[in-house]
Amino acid sequence: MMRSVYVNARCELKPGNPEPDYRSLFSVLEARRMGRLLKRAVWTSSQALEKAGIAVPDAVIIGTDFGCIENSESFLKALKGIDDAPLRPTHFMQSTHNTIASLIAIRLGAHGYNATYSHRGRSFESALQDARTQIALGDIDTALVGWFDELTPALSESLLSQGIEPKEHALAVVLSANPEGAVCELSF
Repeated sequence: MMRSVYVNARCELKPGNPEPDYRSLFSVLEARRMGRLLKRAVWTSSQALEKAGIAVPDAVIIGTDFGCIENSESFLKALKGIDDAPLRPTHFMQSTHNTIASLIAIRLGAHGYNATYSHRGRSFESALQDARTQIALGDIDTALVGWFDELTPALSESLLSQGIEPKEHALAVVLSANPEGAVCELSF
């Protein structure tokens, strides 16, 4: 029998909103080494989990179309010798799409299922579907699902030239099989 799946909490940082105060989550040293996208992802995730009353979810499932594109661009520019910037290992390590889910899981101490969906235009939908299916089947009870993307001038220009409106996303949703305190039931 399939279980119902509920949205227990959500947190979103919309483009144009002021950046939150990250000092409660990161030391100055940590914050300096993290790009804006990673800070936003950790912040929205922690806020959503706090609202849901869940310390560690059974799964961390993230959707991202472009990952940490700012770090990827910085690393590639340094590699090509553009901007005379030195090669920084941090930019390389934080340039992969699964960096977001991994960082959140490590910070939470979540040792369960961890996945990243990078299906351009359908990443968040894929992450939601995965979490919904696993909860409905009883494989997990709770999931943190996120949708995180950032824009750079080069990415914005590329997307606009393809007729695609560029958008940033920083959204975290907590799903569970528990209807108590739920915002709504998730249905597909």
